[in-house]
Amino acid sequence: MTIELVLAIALTIGISALCSTLEAMILSITVAEIESFKEKHPKKGKLLEKFKIELEETSSAILSLNTIANTLGATLVGGLAEKSFGGHENNLLIFALGMTLGILFFSEILPKNLAVSYRFEMASKLVYPLASVRWLMAPISKVCKVTVRAIVPQKDKLNESDEQEIILLAQKGAKEGTLTSEESDLVTNSLRLDKLKVEEIMTPRTVMFSLDQSLTVEKVFQHHPNIPFARIPTIHESIDHISGLVRRRDLHNALVEGREKTPLSDLSQDVVFIPENATADKALRLLLSEHCQLSVVVDEFGSVAGVLAMEDIIESILGQEIFEHDDIAVDMRELAKRRHKAKKSTTSQ
Repeated sequence: MTIELVLAIALTIGISALCSTLEAMILSITVAEIESFKEKHPKKGKLLEKFKIELEETSSAILSLNTIANTLGATLVGGLAEKSFGGHENNLLIFALGMTLGILFFSEILPKNLAVSYRFEMASKLVYPLASVRWLMAPISKVCKVTVRAIVPQKDKLNESDEQEIILLAQKGAKEGTLTSEESDLVTNSLRLDKLKVEEIMTPRTVMFSLDQSLTVEKVFQHHPNIPFARIPTIHESIDHISGLVRRRDLHNALVEGREKTPLSDLSQDVVFIPENATADKALRLLLSEHCQLSVVVDEFGSVAGVLAMEDIIESILGQEIFEHDDIAVDMRELAKRRHKAKKSTTSQ
């Protein structure tokens, strides 16, 4: 075996192995890993992020170089092998078999497995070689890109794909034990807030607690000595005319300070209204921006449909009810349904 043949084999397998390593690394590295990599290596991290975003061009460049190297390498190695072995068929067959196994193991299986397993550690060493491959193969990559786009129309990326991927990763993490089931539920429920309607989690008007704004503090405590809610809507004449919100602590403060004759209208605060078809994530942003804990939900006609508390949204994220032992009911929506059924049965009798 001549020195030229050895060099040709090493060059062919070496370039192919480099391409396999680059391809496996850029395909397997995640967005989260790239963000972490950018913190340690800002310049290289930006390049790596660019290559990941432009994955079509990056893959085309790597595959183009790999194909050229394998085609030219096989031709060169075959010619040198025939010259070296003098045309003996058995020797050539054994050499071809050995070359095939060598390429399969040393330029495909081994480098790809190493690149996937140690992608983060290898990324800093592979960024500049990958940049060189992209630059070298840029003309071919552009031609391939135009050709592919002409044959296969570009498919719009679904807006929900990234969100669904995160949810699936969270569920997978819970199954594998890297996340607890509670952590997985937090991620899943948080990402689904934009699909959850306010009307699905609000307290319906049938079980909504409210007070007439004309009532004095004294009258309130006479009728309700143990107020179970921290914030209460105040109404004017009917429940469809919400005038504000009064806090339980303000009622207690007024009573302690001797202002028991004060009407609720003097203690009430402005109320925030939310349409019942709004999503929970929008309601959460509104409550946070307005610095309030309770809002009034209205239907399409402007009638009061119920109330929504910050607690209701947090319960949706946690996936469980937040309640105290002396609460009227664990789930106010279930209480409303029971009362509605009881009312229907009474009416039918």
